[in-house]
Amino acid sequence: MKSTIQISITGGSVWGNRGAEAMLMTTIGEIRKRNPAAEFNIFTIYPDRDRQLLNDEKIHFLSGKPLNLALIQFPLALLSRIFSLIRVNIPLPRTVRALKGSDMLLDIGGITFADGRALFLLYNVFSIWPAMILGVPVIKLSQAMGPFNSGINKVSAKVFLNKCQYIFSRGMFTSEHLEKLPLRSEKWQQAADVAFLYQPEYSLSMENEEKVNELQVKLSDLRKNGTRIIAISPSSLVLNKSKKKNVDYIGKIFDLIRNYGSKNTLFVFFPNGTRADSDSTKNNDIIAIREFRQRAMADLPEDVQNLIDWVDYDINTRSVRKIIAACDVLVTSRFHAMVAGLSLCTPTMVVGWSHKYLETLSDFGMGRFAVDFEDESADLSRYLGELLEHNMDVREELKLSLEKVKSASQRQFDYLESKFA
Repeated sequence: MKSTIQISITGGSVWGNRGAEAMLMTTIGEIRKRNPAAEFNIFTIYPDRDRQLLNDEKIHFLSGKPLNLALIQFPLALLSRIFSLIRVNIPLPRTVRALKGSDMLLDIGGITFADGRALFLLYNVFSIWPAMILGVPVIKLSQAMGPFNSGINKVSAKVFLNKCQYIFSRGMFTSEHLEKLPLRSEKWQQAADVAFLYQPEYSLSMENEEKVNELQVKLSDLRKNGTRIIAISPSSLVLNKSKKKNVDYIGKIFDLIRNYGSKNTLFVFFPNGTRADSDSTKNNDIIAIREFRQRAMADLPEDVQNLIDWVDYDINTRSVRKIIAACDVLVTSRFHAMVAGLSLCTPTMVVGWSHKYLETLSDFGMGRFAVDFEDESADLSRYLGELLEHNMDVREELKLSLEKVKSASQRQFDYLESKFA
């Protein structure tokens, strides 16, 4: 990459969704390995909070909030393009200036242009359209996309995905959706999630490190003495979806605790989306954990409640991985908690809602452990029992697949390095 490269990134943040943080920190870390002088403009939905958490002179946090994108960036990008035709430079706000001066815009959104997500579709469009208007190349790093069956989503995907300079699909189902769209074959390839390349030194924030370190020591000591540790990462999104579908999501997880809870087993609930001082469920699994804890007080015997630790405070990706690494098995409804588990070769089971879980678990030969939260026929206890009984064998299987998956993720940064050398 050239030495003075300016990179804009959309779809990531530090606070809130820690999957978005994992992708953002990994993207910055991997690019810096190749070009230490690179500067980054991060269009985040939490610009003020992200600035508080991270102080780096080469990382600039700008508003990527939906209204800013639609009402400021889009119209002013359009005006700038129109006036440029008569060689007139109009004054622009900082967000548009930063985008216009960028060598590329990287979209690291986890799932985009998917049916059934109409509100998110507008964000998917406006987060990349201003860059396209300004002539800034848009590259989508590994993410789930599709299906493209609904009319408005199919039309939007055809228009805007074909306008991207390049796209990395996250798995076999997304690739099938792109082939059917169709997306020209020379514009995309399949690559594993960016966060499979995450390293602890990539995290640049400090959030409740002391609490997590104490918990990590506790869990490690218990495991050394023969206690099984089962990590559970619930999702506020899945909890909300389950309520709308009249599915007892909490009850399904508590059945696992009832079946496997004993004096030799400890359960750890932790969030992969954290906004500790917010009452919103958006990107905030702490709300779900509080609801699980309240229900536990009513539904679980006191001796079983004593087998549970609750992490209900802000933690970053580094801390998420410290907790998972100290456990025997991970049960999660969060995509990037799953990625963290697989990256650490921790046997992982998912209770989720989208094809994005299955396509990634399938890369590890673990597709059978992806369960839809609505599937009443799925025997979660049997799956968890299998992961506990064959724990070491599963870990070895994960190790065999991990290097191949990491190599598939690495090709994204090889592409960037060759394209912008």
